Amino acid sequence: MNLLAELMLQLAIFGVPSFLLIYQYIFFRAGVSLKEDLQLSVGELPKVSIIVPTKGERIENIQGLLDNINEVEWDKSKLEVIIVSDDSSSYYEEMLNHLKVPKDLKVKILRREKPIGYKSGALREGFEYSDGDLILTLDVDARLQKDSLLKAFRHMLKFGCDAVTMNWVGYTGNRYSTLAKALMVSTIIADISLLKGRDSKKMRIFPVGCGTMFKRTAIEEVGPWDPSMIQDDLEIGARLINKGKRICASSSSVFVEVPDNLVSFYIQQTRWAMGSIEVLVHRRKEIFSKNLSLREKLDIIVFLLQYVPIALTFLAALVLVPLALFGVDVLRTPLLVLWLGALGIYGFNFIKTAKKTGLNLLESMRALGKISSYTVAISPFILLGLISGLRKERKYIVTPKGKKVTTRIQYPISAFGVLFLMTSIIYLLHASWVTGLWLLYYSIGYVFTVLTFKREL
Repeated sequence: MNLLAELMLQLAIFGVPSFLLIYQYIFFRAGVSLKEDLQLSVGELPKVSIIVPTKGERIENIQGLLDNINEVEWDKSKLEVIIVSDDSSSYYEEMLNHLKVPKDLKVKILRREKPIGYKSGALREGFEYSDGDLILTLDVDARLQKDSLLKAFRHMLKFGCDAVTMNWVGYTGNRYSTLAKALMVSTIIADISLLKGRDSKKMRIFPVGCGTMFKRTAIEEVGPWDPSMIQDDLEIGARLINKGKRICASSSSVFVEVPDNLVSFYIQQTRWAMGSIEVLVHRRKEIFSKNLSLREKLDIIVFLLQYVPIALTFLAALVLVPLALFGVDVLRTPLLVLWLGALGIYGFNFIKTAKKTGLNLLESMRALGKISSYTVAISPFILLGLISGLRKERKYIVTPKGKKVTTRIQYPISAFGVLFLMTSIIYLLHASWVTGLWLLYYSIGYVFTVLTFKREL
């Protein structure tokens, strides 16, 4: 095997993932040190339209959101909720009959006869029926604190923002799910790094799908959500950024339900992977616009390619399988030290953040192990998601949260786990210690996932 091919494999497995982990950690440190002082009088409040797309959601969840919004501090005469349903006519009627709208809350419940597009299409239709000066997008499982709207609006006023993202705080109804605990921690890390940290360094951040407050005028200038696109937040974000609109990250909290089982996690992550590539391809003109500096363009590209290292590692592992016959220690490289250091930084940061949420050391380590294993196990599906993002026709699948689900994804996960485990043994028998031990480590993620995932279904 020539040196160039070896270097490519080493970069795919050690170099690229290490770069991304360190890059994101730098922004995490910037986000953690950020202090926000919002002692600001807001004066007269503008009207807010809250758009909530829904499909197949339990009525009690929708009711819970309405009750939650009713408790939010805002002039109720200047607040409306627009629920856009893509459900069947019978379920829509059931929704109308069972929902109890709070007395002073204005609620519009719409049903799209022809649900063109995905969530983006529902948001677009909701926008057309809205008349608020501010537009807030929420998912059915979202919950706000009493001062969430006021804090987001204050941030918008103080920093001259055209859109403001809220601070994602994960929650779950399944207190037994280690995955859910892990995702609540990773949600905190992602929010601080990808939003607050990048914003503090003057990078261009994107809206989030649940919990972004937009100025109506900003949406009108670029046009509402594109129903042909999967990733609603990233696609409209690319157009806003291209027009010079400022998107800011705030400390205003929105509570979002995190997946509590392998299937929900796999669906969510593969859809996000597909959406990120979709936006990079179909909004490339906006991303590579002359309005953005080279530094901003490169940062956006790194942000949108954040799922690629997972897929690259999987592909490189597949390449290592036939190479086992040659007995070459392909991964014997100084880059291993960089990779171990990057993993150490990530692990330390994860456990430190987890302990701040109330998890003890053992729970924190179990959570880290769970999310690491599950991420490895869904690598083949992440790759398929990235490829799907390049296709003309794409499919939106709603993340099933808090529901019992069935699956067959354990079969390909098992197959890859056995393949990589057997290959690692061959490398070790050839005394190719680094490659063999790395493949053993990698295979454990697949095997552990298959052996444990049913406990959380």
